[in-house]
Amino acid sequence: MKTIRSPFVRLRRLWRSRNFESRLPFTGGRTWRSAISFDLHYSIQRGTIGYTYRGVSCVKHPVELALYMLLLWNQKPRTIIEIGTNAGGSALWMADQMSLFGIAGRVVSIDINPPMPISLRPEITFLCGDANKLAECLSNEFMSSLPRPWLIIEDASHHYEATLAVLRFFDPLMQSGEYIVVEDGNVSDMGDDAHRAGGPGRAISQFLLETGDRYEIDTSYCDYYGHNVTGNPNGYLRRR
Repeated sequence: MKTIRSPFVRLRRLWRSRNFESRLPFTGGRTWRSAISFDLHYSIQRGTIGYTYRGVSCVKHPVELALYMLLLWNQKPRTIIEIGTNAGGSALWMADQMSLFGIAGRVVSIDINPPMPISLRPEITFLCGDANKLAECLSNEFMSSLPRPWLIIEDASHHYEATLAVLRFFDPLMQSGEYIVVEDGNVSDMGDDAHRAGGPGRAISQFLLETGDRYEIDTSYCDYYGHNVTGNPNGYLRRR
């Protein structure tokens, strides 16, 4: 996310951010806005983009690093499926956390342009795939081979259609107690969701409207540091 240098661009994004909740199809009685301020979102984002883990670009919001550690310890997923790999730093971080916590599991990371293997570790698998067409790289046979429980992390293009496609793909496969985490819904708080057709926030809202009570927003993570003090506002979804 680039620094906002133009006062006009800043005002336009600020105006858009103040009205984004009115464009969501479903709220469920819970506000979507983060307690993080508009300018602080951008400041955090600048640091996030440059963040590395063991020398590999990781691009993880600092709050999420803490929240994922809690989630991994509490849920102890044996399979993490990450949509959106970038350089592979977050997959490496997840695998290291699983090992640290004594979880015998694996990480599957999917991207249109997957990186060259950053290690020969057998528990990390990089796949070439499109968030809009996950069935082409995640066959029924492959999915049935993945140990439970699962943790799904949607971190691809942050476009409404792509995020919703990911949510719809995994919905019939999820079991009770498993999580789908949708990243970077804070693009709406930053007024930067226009070219993403509403972004992850709109996709989550639509998905919850479609699925009724099958999922709940786990506020114990979203609100751990304050109301939606996260890069993933209302993005920690738990299958009931």
